[in-house]
Amino acid sequence: MTSVRGARVAVVTGAARGIGLGIAQRFAAHGDRVVLTDADGAAGTEAARELAATGAQAHFIEFDVRERTAASDVVREVEASIGEIDIWVNNAGIVRRGPAESLAADDWTDSLEVILSGAFYASQAVGQRMLERGAGVIVNNASVNGYHPIEGRVAYSVAKAGLIMLTQALGIEWASRGVRVVGVAPGVIGTAMVRQAISDGAASAETYERRTPMHRLGGVDEVAEAVLFLASDEASYITGETLPVDGGWTAYQLF
Repeated sequence: MTSVRGARVAVVTGAARGIGLGIAQRFAAHGDRVVLTDADGAAGTEAARELAATGAQAHFIEFDVRERTAASDVVREVEASIGEIDIWVNNAGIVRRGPAESLAADDWTDSLEVILSGAFYASQAVGQRMLERGAGVIVNNASVNGYHPIEGRVAYSVAKAGLIMLTQALGIEWASRGVRVVGVAPGVIGTAMVRQAISDGAASAETYERRTPMHRLGGVDEVAEAVLFLASDEASYITGETLPVDGGWTAYQLF
């Protein structure tokens, strides 16, 4: 089965909730066939079920991005049951906080495996198929912390910086062969996780808003819209670049 124009096949990792789910919803609203993947099988299944209930073509595959061979399995499963993959979004991520001098080895390893290695494994697996066809787009969800680290987030910041470089490296390597690799770098987005951290006192909405030139948190839909654009034909001359979607956070250097 081959995807048809106007009904692209888009796979989103870490799509059970938050930004990943928002991206999947945006592609579905655009009329694309969406495959949600996540290591949380129960949450992912429910997210896909709710999306399908709106009339969208949504499917779920349980997928732990840390398992290298699993990426190839997902690609084969999607191609066999849904169609050739037009768009792949590497969104899966975790946040492990703690002082650098005492950060647990597992927290460091898990951060790099999920955010960076997982994105490479998936890009390699789907990239091989896209390169054979000479078409396809891979979008990596990085972070402003990949440009400007925050204390207590050494593993997260380093992994996201690596993801930005992975976008550049794959983008230039595959540019002449029909495959674009692009990224977004969200600022502080008002996901349920962020709002819970603010509610618990682990983060400050006032500080975030003061640090952001637009003086507000971003919306999941704003990130999803940027991803939809980068994956579209309208962005056909963009590759190897990561677009900040951050309300001016990256550009602001006062404090």
